[in-house]
Amino acid sequence: MKKNRKVWIFVTVFSFFSALSTRAQKQDLYFTSPVHFTIYLSSNFGEIRPDHFHSGIDIKTNGRTGEKIYAIAQGYISRIKVAVSGFGHAIYITHPNGYTSVYAHLSRFTDDVAAYVRDEQYKQKSFTVDVFPPAGLFRISKGQLIGLSGNTGNSFGPHLHFEIRETRKEAPVNPLKFGFPVKDTIAPKIYRLYLYPENHTTLINNKYKKQIFRPLLTGYHQYTLRDSLIRITGPFSLGLEAQDYMNGSHSRCGIYSFDVRIDQQRFFYYTMDEFTYGETRYINSYIDYREKVKNDRNVIRTVILPNNRLDIYRKVINKGIVDLPDEKLHRIDFIISDIHGNTSDLHFYVVRTEKPVTLTTLPEENNYLSVMSWDRDNYYSFDGFRVFIPRGALYDTLAFTMNIKAALPYSFSPRYSIQDPYTPLQKKYTVWITPDYLPKGDPKKLLIAEVSQPSHPKPAGGEWTGKAVRGDLSRFGTYTLLIDTIPPRITPVFDASLKNFQSLRFIRFTIGDNLSGIDSYNGYIDGKWVLFEYEPKRKMLTYRFDKKRLNAQQQHHLRLVVTDKRNNTTTWEKDFYW
Repeated sequence: MKKNRKVWIFVTVFSFFSALSTRAQKQDLYFTSPVHFTIYLSSNFGEIRPDHFHSGIDIKTNGRTGEKIYAIAQGYISRIKVAVSGFGHAIYITHPNGYTSVYAHLSRFTDDVAAYVRDEQYKQKSFTVDVFPPAGLFRISKGQLIGLSGNTGNSFGPHLHFEIRETRKEAPVNPLKFGFPVKDTIAPKIYRLYLYPENHTTLINNKYKKQIFRPLLTGYHQYTLRDSLIRITGPFSLGLEAQDYMNGSHSRCGIYSFDVRIDQQRFFYYTMDEFTYGETRYINSYIDYREKVKNDRNVIRTVILPNNRLDIYRKVINKGIVDLPDEKLHRIDFIISDIHGNTSDLHFYVVRTEKPVTLTTLPEENNYLSVMSWDRDNYYSFDGFRVFIPRGALYDTLAFTMNIKAALPYSFSPRYSIQDPYTPLQKKYTVWITPDYLPKGDPKKLLIAEVSQPSHPKPAGGEWTGKAVRGDLSRFGTYTLLIDTIPPRITPVFDASLKNFQSLRFIRFTIGDNLSGIDSYNGYIDGKWVLFEYEPKRKMLTYRFDKKRLNAQQQHHLRLVVTDKRNNTTTWEKDFYW
């Protein structure tokens, strides 16, 4: 009887895992590759980017545009987007299995989709559109051609940005979980270990500040420290700079699985399976933000700050802060893995010591103006300057500081150094800057600019309120008031003396602005709006002669109007025959 029961249990367990395996295989078979060539990646899912996680995988397209892109499964086109930034030209396909696939940075859509988009652009009188076709309009079969790869939007080289999202939640999921054929036999590499004191009395090897260690590779994907014993007097947290690599690419990719163990017990663990767009900016509390901004290092921290709402963590003890219970030797392991199971390990030892022999550094004095809490609204004002930092903008309680520097020769206010550029923000804060004097003409031409490098001011916008310029800022830094009264530039990229355009398929212009940036561009032929496509990398506007909308063999009048964000306008006009 016992033997039969054991057989029954074995068969049941075997059947359960066989069912799971079959289901996973079916899911892998459901989707086909979006390209018909070997997939090599330049970026993977969850990679650390400024203010966000990378939400898909970047597939190399042999360094060129125009590669054919295919639907990974049957479904229908549910969204088409054309933008000058972000995803550029993108198609979204909704599939019946609960997922949506996204194909971004395309150079072209198929002819039927392109015609639909162009009609929408003329209807909305805008090059940038975001349209949601009816479910039955563009039905797609598995493997159907949907467009050509490109370099549109915020793309720094030709590639396909490819995503899979949970349709209901609009949540990106890791595409490599679906069995796409990506070769990866390379384990992650570990570059630096960071230890952070978590109160003002903690010493790490007799030092109050965070300590950085360079691990040594001692074996097959095994790392340790030159001096593997670290002495610590109080609570501390950990950080690790590590990167993953894949076959056929020199690109540094993100880590899939991050596992920290103390004395073989799991202390901190996450996997990069999915996230939501609503939480992606919390990446700024997941990393060592100072190291990212100052040294461009991607350091993942264990500490969970009070306003960190990421849902990627699977296990975290004591909010990621280590507080050794005794003066015994304790082993710490980092186990870093990619999604294909390639793993690297770093181990070292820590011991709690009560009284350091010597102190090599002393804690810095705290000079601050106000203590600001992350979970309430915060205000500060001083002589022509006001700041409002709303609840939830900070990740932790902040000792707020500000310095006032002399005005620049061409600015209308002092320079206000608000906190420092190494303090991250989850959402925007508001400042009011009062000018020292009003400019001649229209004070609405004033704007806030970031001037940490005075010779290269960065516009931050703002609005004249009658007494001050009010602006919403997404970063701390040094700001002042500048003015923009200079209209944009329009330069034809063809022989402007031509009167007969019949031999031309298109005409192009470069446009630019000295400070506030381009706000709008509109072209008109014979008084009717026409589509000018904008390519921001080259700052180029292109009009393609449209036989459907422009009468041939006639005299026409072209008017191109470009306006910047301070309402300075330039108009370029010409009569031509086409």
